[in-house]
Amino acid sequence: MLMIPRILMLLPILFGLAQAEAASDDQLAAIRALGSLNGVALHCGRLDQTQRIKQVLVLRLPKQRQLGELFDYQTNKSFMAFINDNRVCPPAETFNQQIDTAIDKLNAVYLKP
Repeated sequence: MLMIPRILMLLPILFGLAQAEAASDDQLAAIRALGSLNGVALHCGRLDQTQRIKQVLVLRLPKQRQLGELFDYQTNKSFMAFINDNRVCPPAETFNQQIDTAIDKLNAVYLKP
């Protein structure tokens, strides 16, 4: 009887190890960067850029829930920080270049086999 609770206690540890192996730090950083830019795009009404970012993620990332949740979390965090810090929307050209750079980094760390 005591064996079952011990096994259940190990599940989060095993899950954490599997999750850590799923993506490198560079891969997670690339997802966070795009999430941050997506939050800015949402706040600034640049829906064409949000669509572009999401399309790249759908095409490039492995289909793992945790990666999508990380992107959503970073998007929400960025959106709220933008409001709280009273930031000004960046010029379109500058913002597009930031997104291009972030997409290039994502593509570099998620090379297709």
